[in-house]
Amino acid sequence: MVLKRKHKREYYKEFKIFHGVFDERTLLVLYRLTNKKGISVQSLVKEGKESVILSGLTKKKDWVAIKVYRTEACDFKSMWKHLIGDQRFYGLKKNKRIIVNLWCQREFKNLKMAHEAGVDCPKPLYFMENVLIMSFIGESGEVAPRLVDVRLENPGDGYELVLENLKKLVKSGLIHGDLSAYNILLLDKPYFIDLSHGTTVKNQMALELLKKDIRNINAYFSKLNIAIKDSEDIFNELIKLIKSKSE
Repeated sequence: MVLKRKHKREYYKEFKIFHGVFDERTLLVLYRLTNKKGISVQSLVKEGKESVILSGLTKKKDWVAIKVYRTEACDFKSMWKHLIGDQRFYGLKKNKRIIVNLWCQREFKNLKMAHEAGVDCPKPLYFMENVLIMSFIGESGEVAPRLVDVRLENPGDGYELVLENLKKLVKSGLIHGDLSAYNILLLDKPYFIDLSHGTTVKNQMALELLKKDIRNINAYFSKLNIAIKDSEDIFNELIKLIKSKSE
């Protein structure tokens, strides 16, 4: 890859702290996208094996979350397995960087579908290759806590809000695929995050993934001494939503 000397000098200076965290191509993409959209990177929010979350500020001083998918440490085989079952990505090439970029694009598409359907989740704003920018769930640059990390005052109400959000998601035509108390942020209400594993209801694995999501939610809330709904009853109710959407 040939870089313009000016660009290389500028992004090396601006993102010096991320050298060794991201590869050179990712640093350039991060620089181009944030500068194009007038966003200044603020701090590291979360560092995971496959992605890194950064906070950023727009020119209007609105906080955004910047999700950068790693190209070297990603679980390429798992990404490939999930993508080939998603009809939106038929015919994809088995190339590592292409797969990672499509994984980022997939989360953008999923967030867009979910947000437009009224699901409480981050609003997707922009993406370029393996960098995704979305609305920030939190206050003043401090990310909201995960559901698993808080003690709910009214767990019964929280449970109902999570189920209602799940209904909206399924009604939009999406299955989260990795839903748990670890992928829900709690601010004024529960917000679903990490939708990169999400797939459409047409995926042959969709129903099994939906069952897993329901089991995970019920398993968590069952520990909080509240009455929970039967997993099979929830599943059947959601199946009706899927069928009504296809009619």
